[in-house]
Amino acid sequence: MKKLLVSLVIVLMFSGCGIGSIVAAPFKVTGAVVNIVAPQAVGNTIAGVGDVAEDAIPF
Repeated sequence: MKKLLVSLVIVLMFSGCGIGSIVAAPFKVTGAVVNIVAPQAVGNTIAGVGDVAEDAIPF
């Protein structure tokens, strides 16, 4: 049982569940929308938060 659990954890770590991408999506979309109505630096900063969140979440 212990080997199965360890194997499952290893598979999930290396396959990537996509949770980081799901968390980052609203920030990236909001950044793209803000780029239309505000200076590009503001929208890029918001989208950058999404990139950081995606990189920070390991799964």
